[in-house]
Amino acid sequence: MKAPRNHRLLLLPLILVLLIQFPSLAQTGDALLTNSKTFEIEAYKDIKGSPYYFEEWQLGKVYPKDRSAEDEKVEEYLINYNGYSKSFEIRKGERFITLDEQYYDKIEIQLIEGDELKNLVFKTKAHPTIPNRFMRVVFEGTAFEVVQDYQVRLSEREVQTYAKKEIVSSFIKNPSYYLIQNNKVQTIKLKKKSLLSLFKDQESAIKKFAKKNGMKLNSEKDLIDLLGYYESLTQPKSSLAAGE
Repeated sequence: MKAPRNHRLLLLPLILVLLIQFPSLAQTGDALLTNSKTFEIEAYKDIKGSPYYFEEWQLGKVYPKDRSAEDEKVEEYLINYNGYSKSFEIRKGERFITLDEQYYDKIEIQLIEGDELKNLVFKTKAHPTIPNRFMRVVFEGTAFEVVQDYQVRLSEREVQTYAKKEIVSSFIKNPSYYLIQNNKVQTIKLKKKSLLSLFKDQESAIKKFAKKNGMKLNSEKDLIDLLGYYESLTQPKSSLAAGE
């Protein structure tokens, strides 16, 4: 038996409250429904540089935490990571919406760099002490993982012009790298001493590999190549192992 029309009208506010408090009851495929933080990109117009990871907004797959299966349809959005606010942002028309890590835990973005197609993965719970922050997976080995925490800080300095003193604001990129193993964290610096310290049990072989390949040991590429070679030494059957 149908409820009287006035009773159905009384139920509408309750339904709206449920949809707001439990977004998964709404259209879980639309990331915008679980966000209320919109902002204007013009907020950064007077600051030199950019807080964003990518120069151009990229098409990325946004994975909800409550997905029932990996093969479930995943929505794609124009997306970028803001290292200043430490959050992903979705662009829809002229609207910019901050993605809420409470509801989403993985982002996949495919990029073409030269002739190479790269699949970048960002996820939460990568760092044991900062579980709610999205970090990029740099290398996922058999027994360890290396992630990048992309941060941008705001620098302000006083500049004397012809007429007066002015405050010049700039975004400064300050990414950090971490090796995660057995829930323990080791900070990595893109410097020779720091990189070599990661491979103490295979130090001699790693040094020979670096010298043979003319590595300066000061870049992310060098780090990834060393990790791949280390994987080949310690886990020779791994698909991630890199040869000499």
